[in-house]
Amino acid sequence: MLLLNNHTMKSKIEKSAFIVKLTAVLVVLTISIISCNKELADRKDFSNNTGGNVIDAQQQKVLYVIVDGARGESVFKSPTPNLSKMIKNGMFTINAVSDENGLNATSWADMLTGVDKTKHKVISEDFSNNKLADYPMFFKRVKDNTSLRTAAFSISPALSTKLVTSADVNTSFSSDEAVKTATLAELANKDAAVVLAEFQGVDKAGAQYGYDASVPQYATAISNIDTYIGELNTAIKARPNFSKENWLIVIASNKGGDYPVIPALMDQTLYSKPLLNGFVILYNPNFKSTIYNKPANLNSLPYSGSYGKLNGDTIASVDAAKSNLYNFGTTGEYTVEFKLKVQSFGTQNAPIFFKTASPANGTTGWWIIHNGSNGTWRLGGLASAAISTPTTKAMEVNQWYHIGFKIYFVGTVRYVQMFQDGDPIGSPTVITGRNVNNTEPLVAGYRSGYGNSATQFITDIRIFNAAVPDAVIKDFACQVLLDSRHPNYNNLIGYWPALDGTGTLIKDQSKSKSDFVFQKSTQWQSFEDYDNKFCIKPTPELYKIVPRGIDIPRFILGWLNINATGFNLDGKVWTPIYTNILK
Repeated sequence: MLLLNNHTMKSKIEKSAFIVKLTAVLVVLTISIISCNKELADRKDFSNNTGGNVIDAQQQKVLYVIVDGARGESVFKSPTPNLSKMIKNGMFTINAVSDENGLNATSWADMLTGVDKTKHKVISEDFSNNKLADYPMFFKRVKDNTSLRTAAFSISPALSTKLVTSADVNTSFSSDEAVKTATLAELANKDAAVVLAEFQGVDKAGAQYGYDASVPQYATAISNIDTYIGELNTAIKARPNFSKENWLIVIASNKGGDYPVIPALMDQTLYSKPLLNGFVILYNPNFKSTIYNKPANLNSLPYSGSYGKLNGDTIASVDAAKSNLYNFGTTGEYTVEFKLKVQSFGTQNAPIFFKTASPANGTTGWWIIHNGSNGTWRLGGLASAAISTPTTKAMEVNQWYHIGFKIYFVGTVRYVQMFQDGDPIGSPTVITGRNVNNTEPLVAGYRSGYGNSATQFITDIRIFNAAVPDAVIKDFACQVLLDSRHPNYNNLIGYWPALDGTGTLIKDQSKSKSDFVFQKSTQWQSFEDYDNKFCIKPTPELYKIVPRGIDIPRFILGWLNINATGFNLDGKVWTPIYTNILK
């Protein structure tokens, strides 16, 4: 596998994964980066009609090659001398991620429209009920803004008839060889300007034999495509007016293919799914090589954001009028959960989370407080006496814990059970008939007279009007952002991720809309914590740190001096660095 550092743009080689030729290429790559002359001080932004500013006298042209089913990690473990040469002057990744549904049609639509399936609506291989009229293939943008010739040559009849529009030439063939021949003929045409070619030989070999470079038939299919790309590149250089033209060559796979992965290489992200693993090369002889990698550590993603510091008498509370929801009466079932990180326990029984006038025995309400500074905590109010956690479950400073309790019935008997990190603590306590309803606000943090020296952070607060099953509590204790996949999501009567990061509110994302309000100065503090107890769900932003197929139309339009700002595209702007300015 090619390990690529997008910060330093240096390449590291895992020796077992590489052919000797690629090693030599990367050595030359490093030398060329160091010795490049007249490098631009800034990067050119291709999103706003700047593509032609680099070589003003030249005509901008594009060759776009889609290689179906080519796993990024397999492509560069296979003999690919032509692609290896291109990365010396290319923006490049082997970690591109295609749409999660793994469909050819959706990936093609992403790659040719520059918007995702929520807009183009291509969510089946038959293209039914799509919105391509609203979000057309990029050829239409080219034709609406220029007089450039457009040509498309493909294997897939569906791609040709359902997706390609505004083409001067649009032909599908039965073999990759025929697509190559037609593309070579187009490149020999003096008017050729925007050329698309789609190949399926790699995908067919993968489907029949296996999608991995260790499979000879698959590796051979990749090598065949590499040979084709070499021929296409040669044809471009042989054009009579080549010196007056400025060609962008894009080579990208629509997706990868399913293949077994050893457990040690699996992580929690789409990066580890061979079906979605592609590659992208954006090549021009004047580009400085820029290599984009996925994050180095994906097995343990950080819990990160900006939380509110509950320190001393800084508290957050829900208005008493809205807090009636959190009176648990004598008949309902409820579950309360939240995450807690303590920086200092203090020396008293510092309050953590409560609904009572005073978190102490003898007052009406319910409360969770610290047991002094020994790391244990207690639940008070619901039972006739406070229930404490054992010292074997003691918390430590600067560590995250997921704590809470559940109120439930067994027959006519009502119980409360405490939990820590998804596990029950101690035995259930009977609370049948005990009513601690009150008119107090719901509070996170301090209450006068109790433990005002504690410093702590509370996040991911969940209150359900249901007894969440123990197994579900366990499964979701590691999660930090709930969504409809939680079986009791619709039972939330309060859900505060508490990562707002600005302002004076901790916003309630449940239907109740019972926001916490900071009562004194708000101290938002950024954090990024790694902990094996978290199972962080990757956000879509994680996959945007490398070029993807959906980004390509925006890049092409910019290259052709077409301002894409009004097209409502989803693709990210990528800005090349140049090694030479030829004027």
